[in-house]
Amino acid sequence: MMKNYTSYKRIDPVYFSGEAFFPVGLLLVAALISYGLLYVFGIITAIFFNVIIAWCGYFYIYYYGKSLTYITLEFLAGVLGITALLLFVDYGVYALVRYQKTGLFNGLYFGIWIIILFGSPFAHYGYKISINYLARVRLAQTYFNTPFSVYHDRELLTYIDSITFINSSKHRISDIQVKNDVPFYSDKELDEMETRSKYNHLQQSAFSSLIHIPFNSDRFEMKWYSIVEDKYFSINVPFLNEKLVLEQEKYPYDESEALRGKKSKRMQLHLYQNGGFKLYTEDIVLLDFSANNTVEISAEEKEERIKKHRRSHKYYDDEERFSALIEKLKKSDTIRERFELQNKKQVWNLKFSGLDERNYIEFYDTSFNSYKKIEKEAIAEPELRFLPTKIVFVYRGSSLFPWLKLHIDVQKLNQVIKENKSENENDPVLFSLDFHNESEIEMVFNVVVNGKKIFFGDWEIEIDERWKKEIEEEQADKKEDDLKRKLLQEGWDFVFAKDYDSAQKKCDALLEIDPRFGFAYFLEARLVWYTKGFDACYAKKDYFITKTQHEPAALAHIYNSFGCILDLELRYEEALGYFEKAVEINPKEPIYVCNLGEIFYKLHHPKKALEQARKAKIMGYASAMLNEIIENKGKIPLKEEIKIH
Repeated sequence: MMKNYTSYKRIDPVYFSGEAFFPVGLLLVAALISYGLLYVFGIITAIFFNVIIAWCGYFYIYYYGKSLTYITLEFLAGVLGITALLLFVDYGVYALVRYQKTGLFNGLYFGIWIIILFGSPFAHYGYKISINYLARVRLAQTYFNTPFSVYHDRELLTYIDSITFINSSKHRISDIQVKNDVPFYSDKELDEMETRSKYNHLQQSAFSSLIHIPFNSDRFEMKWYSIVEDKYFSINVPFLNEKLVLEQEKYPYDESEALRGKKSKRMQLHLYQNGGFKLYTEDIVLLDFSANNTVEISAEEKEERIKKHRRSHKYYDDEERFSALIEKLKKSDTIRERFELQNKKQVWNLKFSGLDERNYIEFYDTSFNSYKKIEKEAIAEPELRFLPTKIVFVYRGSSLFPWLKLHIDVQKLNQVIKENKSENENDPVLFSLDFHNESEIEMVFNVVVNGKKIFFGDWEIEIDERWKKEIEEEQADKKEDDLKRKLLQEGWDFVFAKDYDSAQKKCDALLEIDPRFGFAYFLEARLVWYTKGFDACYAKKDYFITKTQHEPAALAHIYNSFGCILDLELRYEEALGYFEKAVEINPKEPIYVCNLGEIFYKLHHPKKALEQARKAKIMGYASAMLNEIIENKGKIPLKEEIKIH
């Protein structure tokens, strides 16, 4: 049926290739040789040369790989065409030689030759680019794209022959190519894996890729063989394309909307026992069948699919081991249990303790849904939900760090709940996770059912060591930062209480923790000023500026502080430079702007004083001096003594 159908074929943009220079280069070499022949021997020799190289060159191309080399009309026509091209190119060198020998030059013919010779490559590429663009636009108008994933219980040992979305009226199909290359690892192989690799495999999809579906698809077709059930299914059912919500594709940004086309939300296809399947997006269910009729295929066809399936395994590539696995799975009831859990909800909530409060969770449930960014308080509320299969702890720091994953054996969890649950189905179940040692990740998982606390141990933790290290470094930095802020505040409290000895001890403790902490040097500068006076403090200004150079906020404080010291010493001209430097370093701090306005006021620069005062007021600053400058329009009234603050 599908032989006459077309599927999506990617069309790449046309790019200018350097390969185009190869034939052009050969033509130029031939033209240069022709120029020499024309100039020395004349036109007959040049024509003969071009015929010879056309014959030899085309002979090599035409007869390459052929056993017979007799001359054909097709070959002669090719030689004639190449000769004509060479002679056309030679017209330019002929015109040049003629001009050199006779002084005659036909500008019209030469101009036409130039336009044709150099315009043809551009016209050729322009044509190719135009045709390519139109073809890509038609492709975008014919197919929309969607991320598409296929899942089935790994123990079903399913071999998928084909999955196809069909537009029967236009004879178009999707481009899904299922490789059936997901390996089935033995219990021993799984035990030897790292936790991450193990669960990456156990949670791996059978297929996941971006696919392209024809617009107005009206049929969905799928063929697959369930090895454990020994059943082959082939379905072709109506597909309601209009259910899908399509939106404009945003990427890539450097292409037009016409080329990007449309997309739908991620589609997921889940295969179940007895040929059941469900096709859906996060918003809508597109197809849902609990079972389908089987189709008979020959024993040889079944064996062929079993062999292909085995090839993807390492341990079970052995025929006897694979047969034993099939028999074991047939006797097991775990596939049915997992299927039931995909459709069973339970009232439950979760509480966790021992982790930093900046952790929130994301979890994945038995129905293959995921729930993002759930705060601790929200998950603590009982709610009817599917049971969780994986819980991810995300630390909210300088970035979001999904650092810890808790993989839960949900079948055993369900068994614990069933064995201890009361008759009232609506009684909530509490999952209690207690982290006793966050750095070593020691956790106790308790299930509280019907008033009983039950220890649950069927889970595994996966830690992303890279994220964990970054979190620990951030937490250490925050702890140190909190301590520095505490010591700094205590130091200033002692300064305000005029207990300078105690303040100095806090300052020394700060510098011992972090010798580069700029605000500790600002505190030290003030202590030198208050305890040893102006001269001692001013003598160390270069030291304090150097020590805070790496920290702009502290450096601006230092400059402002020395401006204030000089202001109190009535050295206004010198203070001006320090206030200007403070504003330059941190122009968003209004007190620096106000201080600059005040020094302009005292230096009798009314226009500049008023400008800075108004700017500080707009920034939200308020003070008596600010009001005075604005009221006096930046000009100190005559016969009024300057007040020193």
